[in-house]
Amino acid sequence: MPVSFNKPLQSGLVFLEMNRCFLAAICLFITTALFSQSDFIQLKKGNKVVQTWYKDDDIYLQLKNNQWVNAAIYKIQDDSLYLRPYLVQTFANRIGLPYLDTTYFGIMAVHINNIKAFPKEKESFSYIKNGTLFTIAGGGYLLLNIINTLSDGDAVFGSDNIDNLCIGAGLLTVGLVLGLTHKSTYIIGKKYRIEYIGMKPSS
Repeated sequence: MPVSFNKPLQSGLVFLEMNRCFLAAICLFITTALFSQSDFIQLKKGNKVVQTWYKDDDIYLQLKNNQWVNAAIYKIQDDSLYLRPYLVQTFANRIGLPYLDTTYFGIMAVHINNIKAFPKEKESFSYIKNGTLFTIAGGGYLLLNIINTLSDGDAVFGSDNIDNLCIGAGLLTVGLVLGLTHKSTYIIGKKYRIEYIGMKPSS
């Protein structure tokens, strides 16, 4: 009889072969993931993650010498960021239309302990938190009150107008205080901290 090469495999053998392929695929995926991932840093407020940066991300930070650096992250290694600072400038082409040109500079190493602050992202209701709304309302109220009082021939600081002046001055004071106390940056210290996450397997 002719030999047949189409004999069905036993069910147990098929199951074993499928398991081997499945395990091999999982091992390959885990190995690739471990070697492809790099270290990263996180800005935290307590246990809450505010922002995370990885290799190839753009970052804007302030150093402890108060210098602001706008850069692309070349790599993150040994508790340091290796940055490629860049400058974006606007130029005009031959026909006068503006275009953006990015100039990259040499790589600089920044240890995470040398980072002073990060700028805050756009906040909701920031015009209230930074006091702008109260400053405009209070200043506008005072100015309008003075103009109306003078146009009516009344005394600005008369007894009938003191309460109105106090309201305007109160709103203006609140706005100025909020403007002085509100921070537009995340300052590294007691409230915010940088956490370095290493992806290399421990030996």
